[in-house]
Order: sequence, then C-alpha cells, then structure tokens
Amino acid sequence: MAKNRNLIKNNAYNFKLRSRASFFIGTYLILGAVLIKTVISGFIAVDSPFSFLTVNFLELFIFSITFIVFLFSILALFFNSRRNTREIGNSVWNRNSKKMMLLLYMLLLVLYGIEFYLLRIGEEAFIIPTFIMGYGIVLLLLNFSKTIPIYFFSIGCFLIGFIPLFVDGFGFYSLIALGVSHYVYGLSTLK
Repeated sequence: MAKNRNLIKNNAYNFKLRSRASFFIGTYLILGAVLIKTVISGFIAVDSPFSFLTVNFLELFIFSITFIVFLFSILALFFNSRRNTREIGNSVWNRNSKKMMLLLYMLLLVLYGIEFYLLRIGEEAFIIPTFIMGYGIVLLLLNFSKTIPIYFFSIGCFLIGFIPLFVDGFGFYSLIALGVSHYVYGLSTLK
C-alpha cells in the first residue's frame, strides 16, 4: 500500500495491448459477433421473439451490443495496463496516457460515424469489412511504442477485413477470425 501512495511520475504510454487484455478483447469480440448473428437470424425467422422488432429497434440493439463490447474491451485494456504500471511503481495516468485515451475515443467515434453512414446509405455489405479494417488502422495509429507485434497484428486485421469483400457471406466468420487473431496475438506476446 505504501508503495502505491508514492507512485513515480512517468512519461510512458501506459495503455498497451498485452496478452491478458488481448484474450479478453478476443472473447468479447467473439461473444458480441455470436450475439449479433443470433439477433439478426432471429429477426429474419418467423417464430423468434426478435422477429417482432422494428428495423430501428434492431439497429439500436446491435448498436448496444457493439457499445458494450467496446466498453468491456477498453475496461480490459485499462485494468490490465493499470495492474502492470502499478507493479513497476509508475502512475497510471499521465499526459501521454490521457492524450492516447482521448485519441482512442476520437478514433472510435469516427469509426462509429463511418459505420452509421454506411448503414444509412444502404451499404450493409461494407459495414463489417470497414469495421475490421478501421480497427486495424486504429491499432496502427495507437502504436506509439513502435512495437513490431502490434504492426503485424494491425496488418493482419486489415487483411482479415478484405476477406468479406471477396467472399460473400463471410462477414460473421471474419469477426470470429478477428477474435481468434486476438488470441494468437495474446499467445505470441505471452511472457
């Protein structure tokens, strides 16, 4: 406890994607994708309770699921980074960390805006590929530590995003592949 009261001020970027947080984020992505697929399949089916939803409520429900996935993913990243920085005796929040989180929120807001725009103009086939490629770009832009595995992971995410553009009906599986790629990244950076 006394060690935590006198935390050292540091100038590092504290919020890095590490193995434990990557496992949690991968799990949240897979669970969110399965839940969204179940809701959409139920919306199409006649005997499902989701078939009584209007399109606006379906969009709101899917937005809520994605928001919860993003919230839990950011919380996993925060708590894992907090634990790691406190173990070495550094403070969690500093100017660089606050700037990084603000940039993350702005990039996610832009990504949500692009997704909403694609939904409004009726280009639903491009929503999942745009999300996955945008996620790879967000990872690339937030790699302030210049770690090589994050570069490879962001390139992998970008390539996973191209698959649904060429293979029809592969959007759901590409979201699952994104979650699995988080597991692979977590295993590759396991210490």
